[in-house]
Amino acid sequence: MQCSRRLAVIGIILALLCGAAVQGMDTVAVPPDADHQVTVFYSSRCSSCVQVMPVVRDIAAAHQGVRFAYHDTASGGDVYQLYSAFDAAYGSSKPSIPVIFAGDTVVLTGEEEIRENLEDVVVALEHGLIPSAAYEERWKDAARHTSTVVLTLPLVLSAGLLDGINPCAFTVLVFLLVGVLGAGTRGRVFATGVAYSLAVFAVYFLAGFGLFAAVQSFEVVALFSTAAGCIAIAVGILQVASALAPDLPIRPGIPGRGKQYLAPLMQKASVPAACLFGVLAGIFELPCTGGVYLAVLAILSEHATVAEGILYLLAYNLMFILPLLAITAGIGLGIPPERVDTWRLGHRRALRLVIGVFLLGIGVVTLVI
Repeated sequence: MQCSRRLAVIGIILALLCGAAVQGMDTVAVPPDADHQVTVFYSSRCSSCVQVMPVVRDIAAAHQGVRFAYHDTASGGDVYQLYSAFDAAYGSSKPSIPVIFAGDTVVLTGEEEIRENLEDVVVALEHGLIPSAAYEERWKDAARHTSTVVLTLPLVLSAGLLDGINPCAFTVLVFLLVGVLGAGTRGRVFATGVAYSLAVFAVYFLAGFGLFAAVQSFEVVALFSTAAGCIAIAVGILQVASALAPDLPIRPGIPGRGKQYLAPLMQKASVPAACLFGVLAGIFELPCTGGVYLAVLAILSEHATVAEGILYLLAYNLMFILPLLAITAGIGLGIPPERVDTWRLGHRRALRLVIGVFLLGIGVVTLVI
């Protein structure tokens, strides 16, 4: 009986708490006159926001007849609920900050859209041209063009595949499968190669998602994009230089200390050893292959939501391990590992040159967007 009373009391308390939470959420809604003002969501910890807010305040000062409402998401609390309410009401397709809502449908997201369009939106409000869904179509079109120029699925898939054919991304797999052939059957070749590939996939996906989520959470998209673009350009220059000058003392690749740790595992032919080997190889390969990945993560952070980012990262990393799976299938079906290694050595300089040029291009794009 006493236990039942306790459970009943706990149930009542939980119900009251849930009711209070729901009631609190219901009180945070879009103001009824939001379509006649400019609502600005920003964060004092966001580098992009810090750069664009002086422009917003200057425009507000020049058009004092238009009401501006400012909300700093860094303060937390009801601001996030209000932000979500605006996103839902305006049907924002890429919620991020800085973002400005006005009229019936105007959503300006990111520094570039705000700089290019805010003045026109404010003038339209000032002269009573908006709210008007028909008049606001011009800003919808501008936002669509801005958001789809850079981030496309073919770009992500191409980057993942190009990153996957990087010589140091599958060198270790060839040597691992050589060891397996000397100690097992063709079936073990497939099992070991797939285990190794999936381990690499897991390391790269988790590392990429962790970094992507951190950038979104700490709202440092602009800073991360700048850093990633610079790194991509630096690694691209190194890749091109190593392709044109093979004797260059500094070359992209797995560090020497990493090879010392990985070498003993080469003698193992078990699936668990291949998984461990894939994890370690994935970690040690990052200095060699991380340039492309960082650039793609910067573009995702700028243009994709978290849900979209997960799908793009899955697609990228599936393409990244595709060459590993192809090598596994080829060796498992009878292609001598030596032939694969000969092909790798023969095309190493060409691959580095192609990857270097791609890195330079995507690095520049990352800095410009």
